Amino acid sequence: MPLSGRVAVVTGAARGLGAAIARELDRRGAKVALLGLEPQELAHVAASLRHEATWCQADVTD
Repeated sequence: MPLSGRVAVVTGAARGLGAAIARELDRRGAKVALLGLEPQELAHVAASLRHEATWCQADVTD
């Protein structure tokens, strides 16, 4: 499913499953907002994406 023009917010995007989901959303054309606890890892994931991406250090736990 193409996601061009859509924006996706991915939590836990610094590594593992969150990073993989972010890469897949990017592959499908979405702009991705990456949230996670590790700024260096988030920046690395954002730099690896082809489409517009931004990141923010955030803790979304209760």
